[in-house]
Amino acid sequence: MSKRALEFVETWVQEKIEEAGIPAEGEASPAKEWAEECIKAADEEEGIPALEINEAFDNLAEFIDGEIEETREREEDDDEDEDEEDDEEFEDDEDDDKDE
Repeated sequence: MSKRALEFVETWVQEKIEEAGIPAEGEASPAKEWAEECIKAADEEEGIPALEINEAFDNLAEFIDGEIEETREREEDDDEDEDEEDDEEFEDDEDDDKDE
């Protein structure tokens, strides 16, 4: 398994997600299109041939879908944490008002 292929793909996918954002739930996944773009970029930018990428990833589009889903879940968790913090601040403000 090629370490450089793994590193390139992982970095490329994270940068692509940051650049393009994650699709809304129910939207078609861009994973197949991104897989083709990634393979092309690997060859053009780092000289990593498609064969090397395909040896490192059984199904690149499936891997990309997984990364998209992980990012979505992480963002949802972050949003929930922010909501909890907002709720705690609101409760603290209410307690302060009662003390006055």
